[in-house]
Amino acid sequence: MTSSLLPDPVIGVLLAGGRSARMGRCKQVLPWIRDGHRTTVVAAAHDTIAPYVESMFITVGLHGSAIRASLGDRRVTSLDVDPEGSMLDSARAGIEAALSAGAARVLLHLSDHPGVGSSTIERLLDAETRRTDFVHPRHDGRGGHPIVLSSSAARRILEAPLADGLRSARELPGLTVQAVEVDDPGIHLDLDTPDSWGEGLESI
Repeated sequence: MTSSLLPDPVIGVLLAGGRSARMGRCKQVLPWIRDGHRTTVVAAAHDTIAPYVESMFITVGLHGSAIRASLGDRRVTSLDVDPEGSMLDSARAGIEAALSAGAARVLLHLSDHPGVGSSTIERLLDAETRRTDFVHPRHDGRGGHPIVLSSSAARRILEAPLADGLRSARELPGLTVQAVEVDDPGIHLDLDTPDSWGEGLESI
């Protein structure tokens, strides 16, 4: 799962530790379509970032068994997290594992964001962003996911009090932040409710 774009180890982290309470069922295993092929939400999110990382971790909680089954034989290491914990708790678990695996950069993606384009990942990881601590995409005036963290930023996130979760990391002193403009509404596609899932499928 290594891309020639990357001179330094980039480790992927997928966050899938939540309860899917607003969806009413495990949203990661719902059907999705990627590149014209039927798959699942979490598999699509995985396949979006897999070509650009050397290895990948996924945080799982209440629905861990179903999510792992949905990923089939894809090369990914699952990390069990508290389903009652916050997204930041889940992110920290994945970031810590990525740093322990030798990550120079961490590509952090949400498992319920299956609509991100490959060109967006390439833009986030290109030569112009390699020395930036916190890189995120922006479309139509709004930021989205995934994000790319330097190892320095990743370590700071593990240690710093972040009142507003990962968003707060952009305000940490001494870190460089870059918003990359992309023509990709998929960075905003967040499958939290049955309506958002249905609307997302219609937009493919």
